[in-house]
Amino acid sequence: MNRITSTYLHQLQSIYWNIGDRGIRVDKAQIDLNKLKIKAEIIKQLEIPSKQWGIHVFVGAENDPGKTTNAVNLNATQGERALLAKMKDIGYNIPKITKKNEEGEYESKYSVGELALQKMLTENQFNFSGGDPAIRAILKVRELGKILSVYLSSRLLPRREDEEWFYYFLSLYNVAATLTGRRASRKHTFGFGNNAQNFPKHSEVAHFFREVLIPRPGNIFLMVDQMQAEEWPVSALSQNLTALSELSSGVDRHSKLASAIFDEKIPPKSSPEWSEALHGMKRYLGKKIKHARNYGMKAKRMSESLAQEGFCVSVPVCEMLLIKAASVDPSVDHIFHKYIQHELSEHHLLRTPFGRERLFIGARPNADNSSLFNEAYSYIPQSTVGDNTGFAVYELESLYPIAERRIIQEGHDSIVQDIPEDECTILRYIERTQKAFDRKITFHNSIEINIPIEAEIGYDFEDTVSLKTMDAAGLRVALDKLRAKREKKIQERLAVA
Repeated sequence: MNRITSTYLHQLQSIYWNIGDRGIRVDKAQIDLNKLKIKAEIIKQLEIPSKQWGIHVFVGAENDPGKTTNAVNLNATQGERALLAKMKDIGYNIPKITKKNEEGEYESKYSVGELALQKMLTENQFNFSGGDPAIRAILKVRELGKILSVYLSSRLLPRREDEEWFYYFLSLYNVAATLTGRRASRKHTFGFGNNAQNFPKHSEVAHFFREVLIPRPGNIFLMVDQMQAEEWPVSALSQNLTALSELSSGVDRHSKLASAIFDEKIPPKSSPEWSEALHGMKRYLGKKIKHARNYGMKAKRMSESLAQEGFCVSVPVCEMLLIKAASVDPSVDHIFHKYIQHELSEHHLLRTPFGRERLFIGARPNADNSSLFNEAYSYIPQSTVGDNTGFAVYELESLYPIAERRIIQEGHDSIVQDIPEDECTILRYIERTQKAFDRKITFHNSIEINIPIEAEIGYDFEDTVSLKTMDAAGLRVALDKLRAKREKKIQERLAVA
């Protein structure tokens, strides 16, 4: 079944309900420990703006030091304790923020106050090296607070199994909640867990939550994702045969673009020459720039997006990076974007290789349709990748016995399975998963792709080891590394205790 039909969507929804109810096991003791660590880190971060501004900075009315103290409450939006009002008194220029950005997207994920802080971090009014320390600390406090309140404090489902209590993070998936075909997820119907798709990942504080997600006793996590997933449909739509050849050969195109943009050799992430400290940020920027260009993002929006992740990159620098990227690969603008613009102007309709259709009725002749075009650029790539994952989930959760259906999380281009820690069993699941993702995807221009997957294993969501090859030899090497990492972590914890 490789076409979108109402019957398929109905069956897929039932499958995702089962996945959400299956849940992810959590380490309750580690949750309690990490809550204490986060609270201590928040106190440490609050000291930074307090010292920089000479004002007592706190969180929550219960921590108010009293009216005699010059103070600011990070949770206050109005009154004498309000953060932005106090920053204006100090001398900051407070930007005017609306919830709608220049591309016409609504920033529902962030409050107006948080968007203002991100913008101020980008503008770096007082020319701090690496960005304003006080603003960085406040944004970090907000991120820590979210992990504490949204994830670590989620209601967990207790289950008694083999005379022992275990706790699970549940979720409720919806296969028809988005226009692109992405699954959406939220808190379970009965109040357990939360959104299971957008777990914190690309931040220095994400580990506080990711390390508490653990497999069932005697099991291990098998995590797979589509390699450079949306690069494949974008390259096919751009008719970029060179890019498709490089993707098929395993070329790290994020590192390659970063090398061209920064005029220095950025080695592939899998290379022995790779260093996260030396190359990580530039490769990450290469990935972000590629994503921005593919979907028509402007420099201002890109700068704000990076600020949301804690990186201070000015608008002029983002503009320069986008121009360089355009010169490296003009096919995105000249072929892919032109195709989308033509389809919207002439037919007001986009159709994916899997038959999913979406009407765009707002495109008007001789009008500035840029915001609509930018929304449309992402539709086919994101929908194709999301549906490719959906078809794989459908196979894994319907072709095998109930006891062997092991998916516990889906992340748009990835899935996580909780399986017995036995080499033969793991290999069997790897082979099944490869088969489930193995499909030819044909575009309107007759270009055909088959998006490969890569895998990693882990005893939690944080510390994982990638498989260099998806066979017995590759698995054995990865298992040895993972077990060594686990033993080292155990010894470190014993030493601290």
